This record gives sequence, structure tokens and C-alpha cells, in this order.
Amino acid sequence: MSQLLETKPAIQDEVTAPAPQWKTDFYWVCRILWACRVSVASALAGMALFGLVDQAQNLFADRSFDAFLFGAHYWLSVFAAVFLVWAFPVHYGARRVLEDADSAWMIPYLLRIEMRDNDIRSVRDHVRRRFGRVIAWTPRLLGLTPFVAVALGLMGAQASIENAAILPEATATRDQINALLALDAVTAAAFVYFVVKRQRIAKFIGASMNLQLLTDASLYATTAVFVSALIWPFFLSDHAPRALIAPFLLGSLVLGASWLVRKGYETGRPLLLIAILLAAGITATNTRLDDVRMLPDAASAPSKADRQIDISEAVRNWKAANGCTQSECPPALIVAAEGGASRAAFMAATVIGHLIDRDGDLGDGPALTSPGRRVFAFSGVSGGAFGSAVFRAALSDAAEKGVATPPCVNTARVWIGAHEKRDPTTSWRDCLQLLVSGDYLSPTVVGLGFRDNFSPRKFFVLDESWMEDRAALLEKSWERHYDFVTNPAYKKDYWTDELIQTGEPCASGATTGMCRRLGYARATPAGRWAPLVLLNGTSVDSGTRIIGTDLISTRPAPATNSRAPLYPAAYDFFEMISTPCKTPQGDMCPAAAHGAEDVAALRNGPDILLSTAALLSARFPVISPAGALHAKDAGTHGDRIVDGGYFDNAGLASALDVARALKGEGITPLILWVQNDPVGALTDNTLPPRAAGTPRLGATGVSFLSDLFGLVAAPVDALLATRAGHAAEQAALAQRSLVEMNADTDRYSGGMTASFFQIGVRVQPVLVADGGDDPLLDKTCARFKGQTLSMSKVSMSWWLSQSVQADLDAQLCDKDNRQSLKDLITRLKQKLPLVKSVW
Repeated sequence: MSQLLETKPAIQDEVTAPAPQWKTDFYWVCRILWACRVSVASALAGMALFGLVDQAQNLFADRSFDAFLFGAHYWLSVFAAVFLVWAFPVHYGARRVLEDADSAWMIPYLLRIEMRDNDIRSVRDHVRRRFGRVIAWTPRLLGLTPFVAVALGLMGAQASIENAAILPEATATRDQINALLALDAVTAAAFVYFVVKRQRIAKFIGASMNLQLLTDASLYATTAVFVSALIWPFFLSDHAPRALIAPFLLGSLVLGASWLVRKGYETGRPLLLIAILLAAGITATNTRLDDVRMLPDAASAPSKADRQIDISEAVRNWKAANGCTQSECPPALIVAAEGGASRAAFMAATVIGHLIDRDGDLGDGPALTSPGRRVFAFSGVSGGAFGSAVFRAALSDAAEKGVATPPCVNTARVWIGAHEKRDPTTSWRDCLQLLVSGDYLSPTVVGLGFRDNFSPRKFFVLDESWMEDRAALLEKSWERHYDFVTNPAYKKDYWTDELIQTGEPCASGATTGMCRRLGYARATPAGRWAPLVLLNGTSVDSGTRIIGTDLISTRPAPATNSRAPLYPAAYDFFEMISTPCKTPQGDMCPAAAHGAEDVAALRNGPDILLSTAALLSARFPVISPAGALHAKDAGTHGDRIVDGGYFDNAGLASALDVARALKGEGITPLILWVQNDPVGALTDNTLPPRAAGTPRLGATGVSFLSDLFGLVAAPVDALLATRAGHAAEQAALAQRSLVEMNADTDRYSGGMTASFFQIGVRVQPVLVADGGDDPLLDKTCARFKGQTLSMSKVSMSWWLSQSVQADLDAQLCDKDNRQSLKDLITRLKQKLPLVKSVW
């Protein structure tokens, strides 16, 4: 035995020649934690998630379930899931490994098979005598960790709203969080009592209770959760939304994985690692999993000759909807919607909806038959692209029906307006907010946590994927929510009196809302207008903008009988997925044109839905994978597309390209930049004199952790921060360019010459309750008279709590935002001469 023990110094030291106490203790504690590594990983993941991630903390600020019985049922279900689906598997999985009769985890397999039984028993008995308390209490403490993680999340959610008491939703959320903290403590105490007294509880209840049956039931139930996530992802996200899905994500695989660890110790094979590698390998062979969704060609599909519109034709249609004459026309507004998931979409919806509600103040004729008619185009990035697609869908639905009213007919409890009894059927601001306020997070998490980790090819051998990835689930969640809000056919649940969301509308043949095809702007009835979209992604291979848009990528250049690029430094999405050109000129394909006429037939790539087009720009790391693009008839050639924020998170680069083209058509362009990243006040530090740009100096960020992880953290932090830096550069460029290009018409503008406008989110907005110039805002802002607001954390996620929505909703009452809106409305009322310029 001594010869064998020499190969394992730690065991030898422990049994024959004891090492220093700290060394022995450290070794065995590490070995104990490694033995129950699945439970440790689940516990640590929960602590990190709820302790550090604002989006996870925001889940506990959910007021969707504020009805007493419905809310009590939901939150009791959440903590029951924390107990049964997360804490119990974490505890029991660790206990079964550590307290297994053979204690196979104590001695490495290759050493164990050469040892005599007496020697094995001697080692086991010695370890259990010495570290029995550690072995007994490690599973208990690990099982308690989920409740600690939830408490951290609740305290984080509480801290984010501590200075937002003037918002009724924040006050109600604070009370809810206090109640949930108490419920968390009670559930944790019940868990500890159950674990410590489980044998006594079993005896008290009677012989019919078998803890093994409870364990088996938990194992089967959590396995069923995994299977249902693979087959029916929306069933799981519909019935376990938001906070309720977290325990399933963190705990549902713990028992199964712990069983593999235990069997691995018994057999000497790394079964858990084999299972992980097998799942990863099967998924890796599915090279079509992350393909961008394309629509198959069908006889009933619209002609691709009608897809995408020439800028000159689009301008003519816009003029007709805005009452332009041969000599004058109002300015055209281009909205650049910054990236930022649902937060970006909600802020843009608030601004655009308010502007549309004020359409009647513009003072011209065709008015109410074409809401939002002054907006020529939306240039969106990430969440701003999603918002832009929703606005386009809603305004197109209204234009085709010939009505000025918004398309909303149902409300949803996830929207703040449902709690304030607002009517989304009459207000565009309310309707657009409602349309972007869905729970898009839960389906995406189902894909991230379950589906995308085991996604084989169809029948494991065919080229197509057997299931859709999390990107497709996100797109479908947009489609479903839009349909839910605008479709009067939905029925109420008998018990909750809430509407039941079912089905996938686009799969059922719907062609409105987010089920519209991108690019068919010509379908808008004559004399009405629906703004165009430019949805900005980024090429993985070249870092260039990829734009999914209604506009043809070139515009006429009659002087040379040819066509000029509309945006010369970007790629057009439809051109990328079309048949490659046969005779490139150097590194470039010739323009798809005969002289100055565009040849639409050369852009023959498949159609995509508006929802898919929005996600071209919203593929940010982890939440959405890079989307694979394939050229038609050349499937081995293509590119991958990721979030547009990698290149320009502001959306201003494409907005400026369109502004130049509008100026070439004689229209005075304006740009409205809608931001959503909260901006705090300047620090009181001494600033460098005569700075080119005023720096926002704060703490240096140099600390023990920054030095420890600086090799990785600093480059990542810098990369993320450049999103804001690039946006500031693009804003400065847009301002300068608009001043220059509009100089010829500004002298007719009666003194108002601003062409670039900003609406933003401030941590501490200066609230103006009564500005006297905007009755709609005065009505909204009256409740803030004499009040102050501060919200330090404004979550950026594919779902927003009602307190975050309330903070964003209040931002239009900010002094600077109100002034920007006032100036913009004044500018949009102007009639300016049509003066063509070359830009």
C-alpha cells in the first residue's frame, strides 16, 4: 500500500505521515467541492447572475402579476420552484455524490482498483471521521445558496429604485420587493428545516413517504422541462415567464448531471465531460442552426421586381403624403434609434408616439390619413432596429386601412399603461409603447439555456437544422406579441381574466404586423405614407455595415447615365444573399443597372420577414448568435452578421447617407437621434482646460480586481465603450453636415435653422411639469410638479419592468428633451423651398 500511496502524496500524507493541518484541510475541502462540482457551478452561477447582472435583478421588479390572487400564485410558484427545482437538486445532487456508500470520489479510480478493500475502507473511515462535518454541511450550504442569490437580486432591484419614489410603479415595486424578501427568508428557513429534519419528517408523515420517490420525481420533472424546451419552447416560456424561468434554467439539469458525476467516479470514466462534448459535437455539426431565416419562394409571394424602392420614387410618395407643391415642401425627418434592446425600443416608441399624436399640430391638409407622415425613414440599431420595425409595421397597417388610429386592440399586463388604465386604442404613444413591451426574454433564455446546447441536424444527418435557434425564438416572440396586441380574436382565460396568447401568426399565414416582408414599400396606398426602414447590422468578415432596407442601394445619376451608391461604404442585405455577379470589375461587382435604370432582377435573394430584418441588427453576443448569410446558388459563400452596434450604435451613419440623398432630391433633411443609455451629471473633478470635448471623469477603475483581470477586462471594456464614443463622433459629423447641406434653405426658415435634434435618458432629469407649449406633455408631466427623480440602474434587456418603463416614460418631461421636442415640432411646421444640391 505504501508504494501505491507514494503516487498520491496528499492521500499518503493524510494516512501515514500527516502534512501541515492547513494543507490537508485545503486539499480535502477542494476535493469535496470538486466532487459536487455540478451543484457548486449552479450555486455560483446563481450568485453571479442575481448579484451582478442588472437585468436579472430587474426580474423581481415585475408588476405584471399585481392582482392579489394572480400575483400571490405567481410569486409562490417562483419560490416553490427555487425550493424544488433549484435548491433541492443542488442539495441532493451534492449529497448523493458525497454520501454515496462507496465514496468513490475520495480515491482516484486507477488507484482504487489496485488497492485492497481494507485499505480503501481505512481511507474512507479516516476521511469521514476527520471531515464528516464538512461532508454533511457542504450540500446543505450549497442548497441554501439559491435563496441567498435571490436575496441579492431583490436587494439589487431595491437599490435601483430607491430614489424614484415619485413614480407610483417604483413605490409599488418597493413594497413588493420587501414582501418577497420576507417570503425568501421563510422559504429558506423551510428548506433548512426540511434538509436537517428530513428523516423525522418522513417518520412523522408515515412510511408511505419515500425521499427517493421525491428525488426521482424531481429528476423526471426536470428532465421533462429540458425535453419540453427542445420541442415546445414557447410552452415553457409562456407558463414559466421571467423570474419563474430562472430556477428551471439554473436547476433543471443538476440532478442528471450529478448522477453522471457519481457514475463517472464509480466507472472511472468522465461521463459528464463526455455528455457535454457529445452535445457540443452534435450541435457543432449542425452548420445551418444559426442561418438567418429566409422565406421560401412561393407562387403567392409578391414579385421581387416590387421589392425595394428607388429613393426618387420614395421621395415622390412622401411628397404626395405631405402636401408638397412644385416649389416648396416641409422638411423630412429621419429618426436614428440607438441600440439598447427593449429599453431602446421603448424610449423610441415614447418619442415617436408622442410626435405622431401631435400630427394635427403640423397644420397641413393630408394630415390624419397618414400618421407619422413627416418621418421619411427610421435608421435603427439593435433594440432601436426592433422598435423601427414595429413602428413601420404599425404605420403600414394604419396606412393600408386608411385610418389615423393606432392598431392596438388588446392590452398586456407587462406594459405600464395597463396599470394606469391608459387606452392604447386612441394614443399612438401608448400603442407603440405597448407593442414593444412584450416579454421577449423568456423564449430567448429557453433557447440559450436548453435548445442551443443540443440542436442536431434533422434526423442527425440531413443538411437542415432540426430546430430553430434562440435568434428565431426572439423573432417569433416579437411576432407573437404584436399579433397578441393587434388581433381582436384572442379570448380571456376563465380564471385570470387575462387574454391567452397562442400560436405563431407568421406560420399561420399572417401578412401584417411583424409578419410583413421587408422591402415592399410600394404596397403602401397612393397618397399615404409609411416610413422606410434602414436596419443596421455588422459584417463579421469585414466589419462593414450590412443594411436591411426598403431602399435600393443606388440612386440615379442622370448626368453620367449611371447609378451612384446611396451608401457607398455599406452592403445591402438583399444583394448579399442574391446570385453572385459573374464578371466582377476588380474587387467590385458592377451596379445592377442599365444606364440610370435599376435592374431589380439581379437582386433575386429570398424574402425575409420584418421580424427577421429587425434581428439582423440585434445579434448581440450571448443573447443572439451571429447569423449566417448564404449567397443564392452559392451556398458555400456568404458572411455572418452581428449587432449593428459594433460599427455604429447610434444609427446615424445610415441616417446621414439618406439625408444626403434627400438633399439631392431637393428636400431639407432633419435628423432626430433617440438615445436610451442613461447619462449622469458631470463629476465635480477638476477638468482639463479648453478640452476638445468635456470629459466625464470618474473613478479610475484601477483596483485589485482590475489588475487581476486586466488582461481580459480592459480590452473588453474599451471595446464596449467605443460604441458610445463612435456614436458621439457620428453625432458631431451629422450636425456639421446638416448645417452645411441645409444652408441654402435655412435663410427661408424664419430664424429656426436647427436640423439635428437629440432626445435622451438622464439619471437625474430636470422635470418640467408645465411648459405651456405642449398640452399633451403638460397633461403627462403635471404629476411631477416640484418632484425630483433619480434611477441609477435602467435595465437593458429584452424585457423591462414597469418601474423602468415609468422612468423612460417620464424622460420626455425633462427640460432639455421638452425643448428639443418643441424645436423639432416648430421645424416640422415650416414650408421650405425645394432646392436640389449635390451631396
